[in-house]
Amino acid sequence: MDPAASKARRHPDSVITGRKNPVALATTTTERLFSALNQEGVRYCNFKSSAQVAAGLGGSTDLDLLCDARQMELIAVLLARHGFKRFPAHPSRAYPGVEDFFATDERTGRLLHLHLHYRLIVGERFFKNYRLPWEHEFLVRRVLDESTGVFVADPGLEWLLLVCRSALKIRWRDRLIARVASGRGESGALRSEHSWLAARVDPVAPKEHASQLLGARAGDLVGLAIAEDLAFSRLKRLRRELLGSPKVFRGYRPMPALRLRWARELRWMVGSVNRRYLHRPFPYSRSGPGGGTVIAVIGSDGAGKSSVSQMLYSWLVGKVDVIPIYFGSGQGHSSILRWPLKVALELTRGRSRSTRMDPEERRTRDIGLARAVWALALAREKRSKLRMVVRARERGFIVICDRYPQTQADGVNDGPLLWTWRESTARLKRALARWEDGIYNLAATVPPDVVVRLLVTQETAAARRPGDDPRELAFRTQLVMNLRFDNAAYGVIDIDAEDDLDAVVLEVKRRLWPAI
Repeated sequence: MDPAASKARRHPDSVITGRKNPVALATTTTERLFSALNQEGVRYCNFKSSAQVAAGLGGSTDLDLLCDARQMELIAVLLARHGFKRFPAHPSRAYPGVEDFFATDERTGRLLHLHLHYRLIVGERFFKNYRLPWEHEFLVRRVLDESTGVFVADPGLEWLLLVCRSALKIRWRDRLIARVASGRGESGALRSEHSWLAARVDPVAPKEHASQLLGARAGDLVGLAIAEDLAFSRLKRLRRELLGSPKVFRGYRPMPALRLRWARELRWMVGSVNRRYLHRPFPYSRSGPGGGTVIAVIGSDGAGKSSVSQMLYSWLVGKVDVIPIYFGSGQGHSSILRWPLKVALELTRGRSRSTRMDPEERRTRDIGLARAVWALALAREKRSKLRMVVRARERGFIVICDRYPQTQADGVNDGPLLWTWRESTARLKRALARWEDGIYNLAATVPPDVVVRLLVTQETAAARRPGDDPRELAFRTQLVMNLRFDNAAYGVIDIDAEDDLDAVVLEVKRRLWPAI
């Protein structure tokens, strides 16, 4: 083995013994977790992409851990103790013996992702139909990477697995592409893994492992594939050998497997388009550990509600089913019915000077036709969005709401706008006010599970919104502090939003994670 591999030493047992105390050195969420796994004698190893273990510990990428299925209960206890939660995968991307666990890095706020494998399942991108029954060999021959304190796969076995993964990933479209464009038959990530392993282990090792695990013929084909830098033609020959081997297990025959892969790929395509453009509750990724969770972000003007909501969405969207919903009346997403009203309002504001009114006077002013139409369109939009909140939560989504309807303060801060018509002498006005109240009362029957309340002083709000009336900012700041959400399952998380945005978002992530 190349001297560069000296950082990893063989450690067949499950308990670390040596000079360093892993607990004393643990300073991050993942370091504490792996220290606990090692001390409790858990048999695991990072079985692929070992070059990225350090990045995975920091949350820059995910970690693929092969674990001993006999220790499943112990592993679950240790993961929960260190803040990791299981997010069930949608059936279109789930595999037997594979689980996804997530936690939040306490220092950076990054989402930490562990793929826990109890079986070595490999195959094409959208449907891994093959199992290589080498779990025992990987766990027995694992090595300890002293630079990270994480057990990783024996480099020779990892290289063998990489070659077999490359061969079993080949699809008919890859064969067509290979006819018109010469290539090595592997993606950039696989090429990087191939080069990293080639610099650290004798090329004979994967061939020897293959001969023992798959037979002499497969061993020769693995050796030829490595010798020719994973040439596409060599990988095709190895694929044929693997598919014909009784030592490679498959879950489905070719035609059912093809139908399942196409169905999964189609759902992935629809889900990707929906996530980018439509934002409908279409599940296709991973659901929340307790089902769905509704998060409402509230605050006065200048507190950063929209920015925090967007950053929370960006934090989760690449890993789990999450949907953003805007309940305000400003620049966020609006219904088709209210969109022309917003355009007309912007044109009107551009042509006329806005007059500053006392906040209480503004709240109780007479309601004209334009304001009534606006209020009805807005209420209808909120009803539609509240219904979407319910559907999304019941489908396992994490719902991030920028603002939330409330009935504690009329005429302001997402409260009813037609409230002065409740006692009107005109029957139509009373009826419209009751209709609007029914929609806002619906929000009370569908409360958020957790509320993030961003708190700023009047002075900070005025500094961040210099064009707004200071009296209005002071009024709204106090109003937000007084709002109650007694029916929220996890209560209200009050966040001091005086600091810069990154620090505020980090604090929100830390305190919000236990409620997700």
